[in-house]
Amino acid sequence: MSNWARRMHRRAATLSNVVTSCGHPNSLPYPRRLEKVKFGVPLHEVCKDDIPGPLLVLILKLNKEAPLRRDVFRAPGHQGAMKKLIHFLQTGRLVNVDNYSVYTIASVLKKFLRKIPGGVFGRDGEMHLFTAVELPEEQQVDEIRRLLLSLPVCTQRLLVLLFGTFRVMASNADKAGTGMTSEALGVSVAPSFFHSCVSDGKTATMEDVQRFKVATRIMRQLIEQFSAGDLFGRDNYEYYARVTGRILRVKDEWICSFRDPPPPRHHRDQEAYARQLSLEAEKTWLQCECDRWGNKFNLEGHPNESRLSC
Repeated sequence: MSNWARRMHRRAATLSNVVTSCGHPNSLPYPRRLEKVKFGVPLHEVCKDDIPGPLLVLILKLNKEAPLRRDVFRAPGHQGAMKKLIHFLQTGRLVNVDNYSVYTIASVLKKFLRKIPGGVFGRDGEMHLFTAVELPEEQQVDEIRRLLLSLPVCTQRLLVLLFGTFRVMASNADKAGTGMTSEALGVSVAPSFFHSCVSDGKTATMEDVQRFKVATRIMRQLIEQFSAGDLFGRDNYEYYARVTGRILRVKDEWICSFRDPPPPRHHRDQEAYARQLSLEAEKTWLQCECDRWGNKFNLEGHPNESRLSC
């Protein structure tokens, strides 16, 4: 098991354990059982207090690796590996995510979403989105934000993690040559989010096809407006930044999860610290100016290459 997988799995019974117990030398041994990830039950029964640790680990692996891999969420996963992973999730067994490809994990997540009764948005929520997408742009954004923030907190957090991952994938699609643009992602995942666009019978009707097109359009807009439209609210964006370690810009404001460390005690160390802090501040200013004047500097795609505190 890789170091990253060890850190993510250690004490992964709940979200708080996943985030806070990584890398501590005195951590307890791996538990034999984790919180179960049930398929086919309402989301509030799956999440209870928060997103189950094993489900969170799968999303984090996709957030880390999928932006640089071709056709994730479009190409199918290995059927045998999917069955094994789903069994481990439902029985609460410890999972080594290094043993599963991003394609298998993406397919398992799609199946998990498809199995949620009524869909992740709920039947009323789906109809609300179908109506909102026809409104003028400003009113549309307000209606979608109002709907998303009316959902249970665990649903909001799951959605901000998923759409944040989609956004990073779409942002890197051209540069990395993955082919997973916002349009491609919308087509690939819309049936998992919008159950009303999936035909009940063997043959899809024209009405089913039309609903699928609208659902794809909604997914594309949610991905493209993930940060530009402030759809999920400040708390959810801070949650996303804290859990993934990524930097994102929401309405001209940078959001990140880290803070400057306390200054060192010794004089020479203080001087070196001040120079480094000054350099980082200058780098931050230059990056913001580049973005302001139209030069592309993709911070979402490279979360670890700079330590912004904008």
